[in-house]
Amino acid sequence: MKHFTSLHEAGSEGIEALVALAMRLKRRPVHDKPLTGKTVALCFMNPSLRTQVSFEAAAASLGAHPITLFLGQGTYKLEFADGAVMDGDAAEHAKEAIPVLARMCDALGVRCFPDGKDWMADRLDPVLSAFKRFSDKPVISLESVLGHPCQALADLMTIKERMEPKGKKFLLTWAPHVKSLPVAVPHSAAEMAALAGMDVTIARPEGYDLDLDVMARVRAACAARGSRLIVTDKPEEAYEGANVVYAKNWGSLSRYGQAPNQDPAFKDLWRVTTSKMTRTARAHFMHCLPVRRNVVVDDAVLDGPDSVVVDEAENRLHTAKAVLLTLLGAGSQSTKEEACQTPSTR
Repeated sequence: MKHFTSLHEAGSEGIEALVALAMRLKRRPVHDKPLTGKTVALCFMNPSLRTQVSFEAAAASLGAHPITLFLGQGTYKLEFADGAVMDGDAAEHAKEAIPVLARMCDALGVRCFPDGKDWMADRLDPVLSAFKRFSDKPVISLESVLGHPCQALADLMTIKERMEPKGKKFLLTWAPHVKSLPVAVPHSAAEMAALAGMDVTIARPEGYDLDLDVMARVRAACAARGSRLIVTDKPEEAYEGANVVYAKNWGSLSRYGQAPNQDPAFKDLWRVTTSKMTRTARAHFMHCLPVRRNVVVDDAVLDGPDSVVVDEAENRLHTAKAVLLTLLGAGSQSTKEEACQTPSTR
């Protein structure tokens, strides 16, 4: 695994190995600083709380030195377009900046949201693609246009701590918001559940389908594992028998960049409520955070006994450690091998 930038590139075996390692690290943290002398550059073009803190803390706990950069704020603004005439506010091109970072650091993480104007241009993931193109060191997606693989690792770990996912029902439900959000998290959540062998239901309003290529991968993963994929615009029915309810807003790709419907009746239809949750099989409620209370989900659900959002966030730390060890972990093979052993073989 040279980079960790998407679930489908990592593959189901790679994802399972990362989660197994993360679970082992949570039970018994490593204290011998296996990444001493390594440096990790974390490049943010958008706000972050869990991603920034989890990777900074993970790197430091393993002995690596994290350097957090807010590109364009405290650094020169970067240009990513090939052939650009740089007479605007970007003073440096990615063709120089990224190789320089790669020569000074051992891994590069990047967080880059879409522009939100043209989906066909955004879906090319130009910033993440540039980092992979111009870096000869491992690149980690800290969320890009098409996916948030680090969040999906923590999501899968959280599920595995509570159940064997294969054959369980995973509901990814669209939720209302004051603005239209990116599709990265729902993309990775749906793909994660499919790769784990779960029956996947995606409940969304008409016109809010996910990207066609991502859905093709989700459909193929379900077919390969003998699980079901259902896409519906009937939220009440979607909750029936669910074992996991994952709520997230995302913008319409067919009306890309437009503000979401703020009609109160529409929002009530899609908000996660206690009455909807009673239709599930005592489902665990999940959300990547941050979450807008009483817009996306009612207080009673978020604060209830079946909400696992804080555990889910904590697992970002352990999965970040697993990613860093896997990409940079020279000398840590015994740690990784032990994580993949069953209890009976230890």
